[in-house]
Amino acid sequence: MKTRILVAVLAGLSAVMVVALAPVTLLTSRLTEGGGLAVSEASGTVWRGRVSLVTVQGRRLGGFQVGLSPLALLGGDLRLHAADKAAGRAFVLRAGRDKGMEGLSGPIMLDTAQLAGRIEAKDVDALFRDARCRRAGGQVRFRAAQGPLLGGTTFAGTPACIGGDWVARLTPASGGGAAITLRADGAGRLQAEIAVATADPVLVQAALDQGFAKDAAGVRRVISTRLSAEKAVKRP
Repeated sequence: MKTRILVAVLAGLSAVMVVALAPVTLLTSRLTEGGGLAVSEASGTVWRGRVSLVTVQGRRLGGFQVGLSPLALLGGDLRLHAADKAAGRAFVLRAGRDKGMEGLSGPIMLDTAQLAGRIEAKDVDALFRDARCRRAGGQVRFRAAQGPLLGGTTFAGTPACIGGDWVARLTPASGGGAAITLRADGAGRLQAEIAVATADPVLVQAALDQGFAKDAAGVRRVISTRLSAEKAVKRP
């Protein structure tokens, strides 16, 4: 009888040790499930580890301290807290019944030719359930790079769930006829629509040279991509 009890205790302790010392690499497949991110380095355990994230294009996003929430895990929900203290960025990755990200705060640099600038997120939520937006919130600010069209303008807006999608309409803080609408759906499709109301022939031509198309109000462009290794799809 004592032997059976001892064996049971040892088995229980072994199970606890396995869980406690589980390497953070067990999470990397879930962390990069969408294919838009990749883990270049990982160390530590699932409770207290460190990962270096890069985009599929190879751009380094930084090193993040990561750790699972044990209380959420008991309820069947995976919540991974991540923080990059050096860059002042943090977020919580959700991968249970609700999927997506919550509490995203910090700077995000965009260096694509289609939409260059800097995004500043504050407590941004983007959670989906059954492929439909369930919760959106926070504040998104975007400062465009200097150029003839947007000219370093600062845009701001609050995300909302609209028609099942996560949508953030950003407008200039100082007013004006430009707007940027960011949209994401539960399948990982991302879209940015840039619209500028102008009749200035110089600005219109500059926009056309950048791949914009004319419309009734001025010029517009839609940039679509996906959280995968596929290339971005650009549409006028």
